[in-house]
Formats: sequence, C-alpha cells, structure tokens
Amino acid sequence: MFLSRLSIERPVLVTMAILVFVVFGGLAFFGLPLNMMPDIDMPFVSIQVVYPGASPQEVETQITKKVEDAISTVSQIDYIQSYSLESVSITLIAFQLDKDVDIANSEVKDKLDAIIMDLPTSAEKPVVQKFDFSAMPFMDIVLSGNIDSRELYELADTKIKERFSQIPGVAQVNLTGGTKRQIEVRLTDAAIYENRISLAQLMQILAAQNMDMPAGYFNRGSQEYAVRLKGEFDSVEEISEARIPAGMGMKRLGDIARIVDTSEEVRTRAIYYNVPDQSLQENIVRMSLLRSPGGNVVNISKEIRKELPVIQADLPEGTTLQVVREEADMTQAAVDDTLNNIWLGVLLTGLILFLFLHDLRSTLIVALSMPISIISTFLFIQILGFTLNILTLMGLSTAVGILVTNSVMVIENIFRHKDLGKNRREAADKGTSEIAVAVVASTLTNIVVFLPIASMSSLVGQFFKEFALTVTFATL
Repeated sequence: MFLSRLSIERPVLVTMAILVFVVFGGLAFFGLPLNMMPDIDMPFVSIQVVYPGASPQEVETQITKKVEDAISTVSQIDYIQSYSLESVSITLIAFQLDKDVDIANSEVKDKLDAIIMDLPTSAEKPVVQKFDFSAMPFMDIVLSGNIDSRELYELADTKIKERFSQIPGVAQVNLTGGTKRQIEVRLTDAAIYENRISLAQLMQILAAQNMDMPAGYFNRGSQEYAVRLKGEFDSVEEISEARIPAGMGMKRLGDIARIVDTSEEVRTRAIYYNVPDQSLQENIVRMSLLRSPGGNVVNISKEIRKELPVIQADLPEGTTLQVVREEADMTQAAVDDTLNNIWLGVLLTGLILFLFLHDLRSTLIVALSMPISIISTFLFIQILGFTLNILTLMGLSTAVGILVTNSVMVIENIFRHKDLGKNRREAADKGTSEIAVAVVASTLTNIVVFLPIASMSSLVGQFFKEFALTVTFATL
C-alpha cells in the first residue's frame, strides 16, 4: 500500500509529517475553549409577559391570545405552546431546525413591538429569550452585608454588575434578591376629578419628560458636535417639579399628587445557607454570570477570581462577595478525569501488548500511534470550531479502541512474516500490504457508522455531531 511503502522508503519524510501534525495539534489543544457540553443552537424562543394581579383567565384573553396571533405569522414555526398562569403568560415557540435562532429571535421581537400598545397598560414589557446553553449561569456570586436590602441591591446593580460585565467572556449578569427602588406617584380620586386628568395621560406626560435620547448633530466651523437631550429625572424633587397640564392650567406634580420614594414589592427572594458555617443569610443579592458564546469557562472563572479581591476592596465595610457555585470546577474535573482515563488506557494497552508480543519496539510503535492520533485530532477539533468538552473527549476515548485494533492486526501480520524468515523491511512491507484492504475496510466501516450521526438534522444529531466527527478524524 502507498502509505506503508512510503513509510518504509522515506522514513524521515513521514516522521516529519507526523511531527507537524503533533506540534500543531499540541498548540491547538492549549487554545481550545474548555466547556462541559458543546455549544449548539436550540431552535426555541420563549416569551414571558408579567401582568400583575391578573387571573389566568384574564392573562389568557388579554395577553396570551394577542401574543399568539402576533407571532403566528413568523416563518418556519414548528409548534407553539402557551401557558396562562397567575399574573404571567409564558409562550414557547419551537422552530424548524434549519431556522437561524438569532433571526427567529429578532422576528419575534419585531412582531411583539407591533402589538405592545394593544397590551394592558399595567402589563410589563414582554421578555423574549432564545434557548442557549451558553445562557445558563456558569457562576453564582453572593453579595451580603449589614446594610439595608435596597442599598445592597443598588450596590450590586450600579457598581458590581458593571465591573463583572467588563471582564472578557462575561456576557450578562443577572441579579436576584434584594429590594429594588421604586418611585410612586399617588393621586386621590378627588385630585383626578378636579384636575381632569387620567392615570394613562399622567403616565404619558411623565414618560415624555423623563427621556434621554440623541437629537442629531450640528456643525460649528470645521467641528461636528453630537446633540443629546438629557431629561431624565435624577431625584424625587425633580419629579415633584414636573409640570402637568390640569383643568385650570399648568400645575406642579407635587401639588396634585404625593411622591413617595419606596421599594418594589418583593416577589423573588434569595437566601444562602453556608453549610460549613451552618449559617443562614437572608439579606443577600445573588449575581448569576453568563458567558459569551464560545467562551472558555475555566479561563473566564480564573479572570473573575483575580478580579474579586479588587472589587471587594472597593466595597463598603461590612459587605462581602462570595462565590457559591462555579461550573468551571466541575468542567475541569470532568475533562481531567476523561483525559486521565485516555492516557491510562494507552498505558495499559501498551503493557498488555508487551506481555503478548515480547517486543519492546513493536509495543512502542502501537503505543505511540494512539497519543499521536489523539494529539493530531486536536488540530481538526480547532479547525471545525469545536470545544474541548465531554463529547469530544468521549470521541477520543472511542477512537483509542479502534486504533489499537488496527495496530495489533498490522503488527501481528508483520511478526508472522518475520517468523517466515523475511527481514524487517520485507516483513513490514508484505505484512502491511496483505491486510491493508482489511484495515481500510474496518476503518471505513466505523466512519460509515459515525458520519451519518454528524449529518443528522435533529437535535440529537446536533448534540452528537462533535462526538461523531472527533471519532472520524481520530480514526483517519
């Protein structure tokens, strides 16, 4: 066979070619993102609309049906599932597998923006999210302290959240717990009647005065300046001074209503039970960190760990930050265990072969073929844009068994020819050529089994694509 004869006649050339793959494969290994599972696009988009105080029947008629009618015209929808619960409507949209999830997410948002004015005024803005494995929090950090729960939330929202968001690889920081500040404008029925103004009108007037938006550009000489209208309220006093058109002319909002600086009603709480200290902390804010697609969970976690003492030094006395859950530890442990099992399998295989062959050189050839193939495969994993995860490592483990089988077949046949009196060169040539077709057929049989898995269009196919292609390239 061509490759075997080339290896015998041009050993230096073949050795250099192998070294090229090994070197580039080793470099690729250190540059691969490390994650627990592969990044796959799930063709699902969810819509959540909160309608405080509404019964399931009201949610169904006022929210859910309108949302369903609006999104039904989006292309390539497989099915829609809706749930009308107390104070909340949840709609799950499943798209066909060839639909781009980002485009689907954008189309759904556009459809909902078109009906936003048809929803009840007390309903919150619809929250549209695509299902994404990278959108699962990879780290939870708890902020606790002896300060008021509202101050604790504002500290997390205005300072700490921004610091974490600036770390490369952190896409989003979600907050749970604490108490959010809320400014209430309270009017009596008499004030509404006397000033001939409705609550809806008052909301529109205040929204128009509480704006921060770009207003174009103007030129002065050779300079161009950006203009921005900054009209957001900065304090309760500014809100009180807002001018409101009443029945008898313009009035201050503070003259017709009472402005109260208070807190939102607590609907979601976060508590933390410290098992080692056996202490329960209720005044906390949990920060759930989400990674960017393709980000290396382990490296991102290391950067966060480095930044934590710096952020802690800037916090008020009595407040602390503590990591309570970290996916990086589980990911690193799982990957390390799998890699250790692969190398242990290679070592044990070499020992068993030596016991049967009683030839150190032949044993080394078979034993080295496995790590060379594994390391070279890392190059193709990087080229294909895969990550180092449980499935790619499972693929490498599976390939080890295939490689051992083929190697043993070749070595055994070479030994047979040596026993017939041929020299090493002739035995290697004849022994390899005789069973080359069988080895190629065996390899192609495995490829034929795994390649269709990689080409499946179902969710299972997407999930096992990296596994199947890793086995294929490692075997080749």
